[in-house]
Amino acid sequence: MQKHVEPSKFHKSPTILAILVLLALPYLLSCDKNETSQQTPKGFTFLDVGRTTVINGKIKRELEAKLGHSVLERWRTIDLEINYKGFIERHFPDLHRLHRKLKTDVVLETEDNPVRLTYRHTRKKETPFEYVELVYSGHTRKPLMFRIKLKQNRTSVVDVLREKHGTPEETDWDEKVAYGKKGRSLHWLNDKDMLIVSLFPDRYGISEHHIAIYYIGNMEEALRIKQDRERRKKDEAVKDAF
Repeated sequence: MQKHVEPSKFHKSPTILAILVLLALPYLLSCDKNETSQQTPKGFTFLDVGRTTVINGKIKRELEAKLGHSVLERWRTIDLEINYKGFIERHFPDLHRLHRKLKTDVVLETEDNPVRLTYRHTRKKETPFEYVELVYSGHTRKPLMFRIKLKQNRTSVVDVLREKHGTPEETDWDEKVAYGKKGRSLHWLNDKDMLIVSLFPDRYGISEHHIAIYYIGNMEEALRIKQDRERRKKDEAVKDAF
């Protein structure tokens, strides 16, 4: 005689399964679909964020844990300028041309604009950074640039970068823009991307260190997306007219 097997409790009580699904639903909805699909970033990175990183909820939480609270803004256009007005035009003309295209070629709706995360309370954290700014694409969610100001007495940063990325190219500023004194910049290239460290004295003669990382490949990708969308809008306008 065949032994009777009692059905599963879940089969007897489908409401139990439904309750479990409902309990898990908020967690599932809160998870960013890209949170488990990150590539290990290569090239220039900052706090494990690099050119291939997708800025999602997990990445934001990790950055806030290290840097403190951030302020989020959507930029109508991206501003690549550093140090003083006209710096990149004078010393990095190719970057300046891309800067102009990003600012003037296409302006889209708010949700298409690049996003800026600003961390101003890094003094409260045990980090060597006084200020950090991250700008990423509203389309791809990949980083476009970092602006970083180091706390004083952090001169070892140049040695660390030399060891990791090799010998940089050096640029002495012709202009006396730092309280009547000249500054200088060191820069590294990796594929299309660029890392610039600028050193100049503050009003007390103490050297300040400012770092900028430009993910130029990501910028070009964001520009192509904007231009393609603009073309489609124009094509749709022509179709609507006829």
